Amino acid sequence: MCGIVGTIGEKALRTYLIEGLRSLEYRGYDSAGTSFIDQGKVTTYRLPGRIADLEGLVPKEVTASAGIGHTRWATHGEPNFTNAHPHTSNRGLFTLVHNGVIDNFRILKRKLETQGFTFASDTDTEVIVNLIEFHYLKGLTPLKAIQKTIEELDGSYALAILFKEENERIYFAKLHSPLVIGKGETTHYLASDYLPMLAYAKTFYIVTDYQYGYIEQQDVVVKHLDPQEEKPITFHETELTVDDIGLNGYPHYMLKEIEESPEVVKRIADNYFDDNHFLFDDVLLQKMKEADQLIFLACGTSYHAAMVGRRYFEEIGKTCRVYIASEFAYYPEVKGENPLFIVISQSGETADLIRCVQLIKQRGNPLLTITNTKGSSLDRASDFTLLLYAGMEIAVASTKAYIAQVGLLALLRAALMGNNDILTDFIQVIAGMKNIIDSRDDIETIAQQIMSAPSAFFLGRGLDYDVAVEASLKLKEITYIHSEAFPGGELKHGPIALISKNVPVIAFISDPITAAALRSNLEEVKARGALVYTISNLALAKEDDAFITPNVKVYLSPLLKVIVAQYISYFAALHLNRDIDKPRNLAKSVTVE
Repeated sequence: MCGIVGTIGEKALRTYLIEGLRSLEYRGYDSAGTSFIDQGKVTTYRLPGRIADLEGLVPKEVTASAGIGHTRWATHGEPNFTNAHPHTSNRGLFTLVHNGVIDNFRILKRKLETQGFTFASDTDTEVIVNLIEFHYLKGLTPLKAIQKTIEELDGSYALAILFKEENERIYFAKLHSPLVIGKGETTHYLASDYLPMLAYAKTFYIVTDYQYGYIEQQDVVVKHLDPQEEKPITFHETELTVDDIGLNGYPHYMLKEIEESPEVVKRIADNYFDDNHFLFDDVLLQKMKEADQLIFLACGTSYHAAMVGRRYFEEIGKTCRVYIASEFAYYPEVKGENPLFIVISQSGETADLIRCVQLIKQRGNPLLTITNTKGSSLDRASDFTLLLYAGMEIAVASTKAYIAQVGLLALLRAALMGNNDILTDFIQVIAGMKNIIDSRDDIETIAQQIMSAPSAFFLGRGLDYDVAVEASLKLKEITYIHSEAFPGGELKHGPIALISKNVPVIAFISDPITAAALRSNLEEVKARGALVYTISNLALAKEDDAFITPNVKVYLSPLLKVIVAQYISYFAALHLNRDIDKPRNLAKSVTVE
């Protein structure tokens, strides 16, 4: 959610800001803006809409010594010109951009209003910039004024700040919202993640919670609200490259990322299994064996991967629970005496999970994070981290990250079982994925047949139900078609009332134990006029099935069935002319509650 860029003294400053914001579009946004500072004058350009609109607004030639930029996903106040970032303080001394949400902004706003400050927008951000100015006018330095301000803020923030009397410095502060500093050959950069800086910076520093400071061309100063926590900062390299954010000939990132799935499975295997030996931390495996309960916490697609994980570990005798993080954060339920928590997050910055982790830390239970983002907030907060190695996922609708999550959970289960045959099983999965990719035109035909329906339904049993839930989410996310998923056996308990003539019903069949029962359910919906599309595997296929996937071990069937579901959603959205990579109202990384 939201994106920040900033730099000092970059010759191509305008290009960096505009292209940097464009690289952050995947995070989700509804307005955008930039501010440039030159010789004590700050010039701001902002508007509701896309980066392309902002690019047309900003002059082609910009003379400036520093600049900041922002993409906003509306939280406080609707997406309009007044609420778009950057925001400037009443006297024009400070201009800033902000990711996050300030919980106590109304109290602070009333305090400032009693001091004569006025507000034009509905945002919490305008409160922050005026609070900094308030403290500065009391005689503090800009850095001290920022320190004093963030001591008063409750909530989350990543800030990039210009002070009009210092042309070659950008201040920053961070709590619960990601912020990264990049070091180039001649200057420094700020951004919400690595992407905007990959073509400019060589090494990086991930700002941690409660840190604040400033960047200049030749210097970086980092402070901590607790002076005892201050320590020298260390810059690191990243494995990400400019190629990771290229489309490589694909029309959309979502299609590219779906078709990277075979490589994702291979990479997971390469990183966690070598020469008939699992490469997981032995201490982690022992903790999992000793735990009397495994508690999964996740959101959205990651939650659906956790549903599969629960089945994996229950099958080998572990007691498991799966909770939606935003619910657990307010209604924590822990029944075991010795639980191990497993949080799953593609970004590692999911706000609801961060809140859960705070509760887990208070309990003192061991915590495993499964994430695609090394150095993220959840990575740093955990006792153990397993990286997904999925590569950068840019499309808002997650595809290959789900593949990586399920694949990693399967490997983790195999490690606990001592099942070294999983590599053979993975090889079969990779071949099956390539077969589906080669047959994607057949799936496009299915998508074209369902795309005009106002609603669609997905059915499955067991692992196939878990896939159905994820398939339903994908269809909702990028086509805006209403869809729901049900276990096949639940149809007669209410949902069958929704079935009428020509309603699409997509069913997944992978398990011989439940195949006959689900086909019986499909006869019930056919009798009521539904259009049934059965996605089966070769061993269980019938003549009129809509698409047949290659055979793999049943426990790995989600890795194939979900690709079919992803293609259905992709091609339906394509023919509906939807904004596939950036669907309305959604954000890639949900960094606010």
